[in-house]
Amino acid sequence: MIPKILLFTWKTTTLPRVMQRYYEKWEALHPGWEIKLWTDETMRAFVAASYPEFLATYDRYGRMIQRADSFRYLVLNRFGGVYSDLDVEPFISIDAMIEPLQCFVGLEPLEHISDDRYHAGLPYLMSNAFMGAEPGHPLFKLVVELLPRLADQETFFSTGPSMLTAAGLRMSRQDRPALLLPKVWSPQRDGGLPVRSDAALTKMLGETATLVGGSGKPVVSHKWLTTWVPWHARHSPLEKPFQVPTMIKWWLRRKRFRDLNAVKIPDPLIYYHDQTFAPAQPGPTVFVAVRLTGAEPLHARLAQALRGLSYPSSLLRFGFYSAAVTEPDKAAVRASVVPLVGSGEAAIIFGDGDGDVAARADNLLAEMGATASEKVLLVGGSIRDIPPDAIEMSLAPKLPVVAANCIDAEGKVADSSVFRYLHAPKFRILWKVGGLSGAVEPVPEQRAFLKQQRAFRLVPLDGIGDSFVLIDSKVIKAGARFTEERYKLHVGGEAFGIMARDLGFEVAGLPELVVMSK
Repeated sequence: MIPKILLFTWKTTTLPRVMQRYYEKWEALHPGWEIKLWTDETMRAFVAASYPEFLATYDRYGRMIQRADSFRYLVLNRFGGVYSDLDVEPFISIDAMIEPLQCFVGLEPLEHISDDRYHAGLPYLMSNAFMGAEPGHPLFKLVVELLPRLADQETFFSTGPSMLTAAGLRMSRQDRPALLLPKVWSPQRDGGLPVRSDAALTKMLGETATLVGGSGKPVVSHKWLTTWVPWHARHSPLEKPFQVPTMIKWWLRRKRFRDLNAVKIPDPLIYYHDQTFAPAQPGPTVFVAVRLTGAEPLHARLAQALRGLSYPSSLLRFGFYSAAVTEPDKAAVRASVVPLVGSGEAAIIFGDGDGDVAARADNLLAEMGATASEKVLLVGGSIRDIPPDAIEMSLAPKLPVVAANCIDAEGKVADSSVFRYLHAPKFRILWKVGGLSGAVEPVPEQRAFLKQQRAFRLVPLDGIGDSFVLIDSKVIKAGARFTEERYKLHVGGEAFGIMARDLGFEVAGLPELVVMSK
C-alpha cells in the first residue's frame, strides 16, 4: 500500500502564487495525509543523512534540476508516498486512485514526443512529475542503483524521464509501475491545449505494463510550467506565428531539392519495450571476422581478447583480412594468428594493395562468414579489450544486427559510425549534415552515440560501424553491404545499418557492452 504522504520540492518555503494555490488545494483535498515541502537545503540534508554514499554525486551534478530529480527518487525509495510537481493541480482526492497500486508514474502526452524520442525506439516517456510507490519498491531501488552510474549523462538520461523510462523497462512485467494515461493526470499538454485520446498510447503499450485509464474528469492536471527551463526556451502558443517564415523557407527548399527530400531513412521496425534480457545460451555458429589494420599482424592484445571469449570454441570459426602485400608481411600476419587458431591453415584474405578500402574488406569477410556460419562477428583490428561474454550479450536481444559500444582508452567514442540520428533524419536534418552535396558529414551534434545512452540496455541504431558488430548471416545473404558508393547519402557501416533496416532487419546497439579500442 502506498503511504499517505505527499511530497513536494521547491527552492525555499516561499512558493510562486499559482503553486501556492495548488499546494493549498492538495492540503484541502487530502486531510489526514502527511504533507511535506522539501527545500534545496532540506533535500541536501536528507541525502547527507540517508544516502551519504550518494552525496558526492549529488553535489557534482551540473544542474539543480538533476538534484531535484534524484531527490524525489531517493525519498520515495526511503519513505514511499506520492511525489508531485508543484504545477500539478488536484481536482479530487487521489485516495481511490492509489488504493490498488503499489507504484505508479504518469505517461507524457503523445504530443510531447517529437521525432527524437520516436527515433530512439520509444515513442512514449514515463514522466517523473507525478509518481508514487510503497517504500523500497523495486523501481526506485533500481533507480537509486542506476543514478551514480549515469551521473555523466545528459539530464534526461541521468535523472530525467528517459532514465526513469529505461529503469521501468529494465524490470520484469510484474514489477513495473502502473502507468497513468495522460487523460488521468495530464489532460492538457505543454502550451495548454487538450491532449488527444489515450487510444494510441494504449494500443502502443499493449501488455508492457498495467495502464490506468480515466473515467470522467481527470484526477489531477499537470500544467507543464517547466520552471527548470530558462523562460526564453519554454514552449508558448505564441511561437507559431513567428515560425511561419521558417516553415515557408523549409517548404520551398523541399520543393526545390526534390532528390534530397526523397531520401527516406527508415525508423526502427520495433518498439524497444524489452530491456530485461540476459546473456543468451550458446547456440549458433559464429564466424569471427577480423579486419586487421593495414599490413600489421594481429595485435597480441586483440588475440588474447579473442582467446578469452567464453563462447564455446567448437562454435567459433575465424577469418582475417590483411592489406599485406609483401611476402615477409604476409608471413608475419600468418604467424600472428597461429596462437589463436592453431597451426592449421587460417582463413586469411590478402588485399591486392590497389587502394584497399575498408568497406570492400568488410564485405569480403562478411560474405565468407555468411557461407560458413549462422552469425558473423565483425571485429576491427584496432580493438584491444573485449568482455568474455560479448557474443552471449550480443545474442541476447535476438535481433539480426547488434553492435557494441566502442570507446578508446580515454573513454571517448572510438567509432563515430555506430550511431543513431538524434532527430529523425528527415529533409531538414539531412540538409544540416551536408546531404545537399550528395554525402552526409558525421556531425556530432546530430548524432547520438551508445556512450550517451547508458540508461538503456538496448537502443536502435542507424549506423553500425565495423568495430564490433554481430550480424545474422541472413542479413548478408539478403544483400546488405558495407558500401563504397553512397547509399542514401551514407557509406560503409553507416550505409549497412540503413540498408539492413530497408531490407526488414532491425539494427540495434548495446550501450552496456563496451569494447575498447587502442
